[in-house]
Amino acid sequence: MDGIQIERLNKKYSDHKGVMFSVLSDINFKISPGEFISVTGDSGTGKSTLARIVLGIEEPDSGKVVLDGRSVPELKPSEYRQFRSKIQAVFQDTRGTLNPKLSVYHNVEEALVNLTDLSRSERQKRIFELISLVGMNEKLLKVPTKQLSGGEQQRLSLLRALSVHPKYLVLDEVLSGLDLISQSSVLDLLEAYHKEHQFGCLFITHHKTGAYRLSDKVLVMKNGKIAREGVKQ
Repeated sequence: MDGIQIERLNKKYSDHKGVMFSVLSDINFKISPGEFISVTGDSGTGKSTLARIVLGIEEPDSGKVVLDGRSVPELKPSEYRQFRSKIQAVFQDTRGTLNPKLSVYHNVEEALVNLTDLSRSERQKRIFELISLVGMNEKLLKVPTKQLSGGEQQRLSLLRALSVHPKYLVLDEVLSGLDLISQSSVLDLLEAYHKEHQFGCLFITHHKTGAYRLSDKVLVMKNGKIAREGVKQ
């Protein structure tokens, strides 16, 4: 069965005194192919932990994440490349996905080399198509990533993730820290690209306006639980 199925996820952490506390409690929902789901709520409600578990970066204490019929924690190392080409992520802190020493061009090409079978000329064509789509000047392709503004780095991270044409995309607070113009640019890009390619998306954000603008469904989290659910009419 295609889609991302989140089933009865539970996760606890311990504080500095060793006392356990619940971060996620009985989380259940599904992201169908092409479906755009936002998760919003106050800081500390477990949203980012949820993203890391969906991506296989962390494991739940109980429950599971199933991607197109396969349990994510049970994937073999040999299956990891296919997994990463199916599901991509963009985080608020771009340092985890971008190499500051590489140029914009080579940051994107690195993902294409690792996760696709495109030829050199095909990679070049894809990069130029995407740089236009995200509204970045082609002259920036030669610029080291560390010289970009915060908004430009966030758009580059998104461009890098979209370059491999993922089936699913996880976005964790990608609008935080951006000015209004940069936020609008990222939202416009997501809206346009989703309409064209219909990827499944988990959009974790404090930006409620953006969440309700883009989403088929909005899940509001509170104290590690899904407190309520809104569906596009």
